[in-house]
Amino acid sequence: MFKMKKILAGVGSAVLVLPGLASAALTGDAATAMTSLSTFADDMIAAAWPIATAIVVATIGIKLFKKFTSRAS
Repeated sequence: MFKMKKILAGVGSAVLVLPGLASAALTGDAATAMTSLSTFADDMIAAAWPIATAIVVATIGIKLFKKFTSRAS
């Protein structure tokens, strides 16, 4: 039982320590690529908002139209 706890403690400490050792500064090309990717993602998100808004407004409009036509008949 004690041996298993020692093993789990060793694995847990390794999980906490190894990522800190493995992290390194990005090279110039990698930093440029990440910046470019981030800019592209921001542009795509900004372009998607008008489409999402139009879909939501159209869906609400269709539901209201159905509701009013069903009450009228």
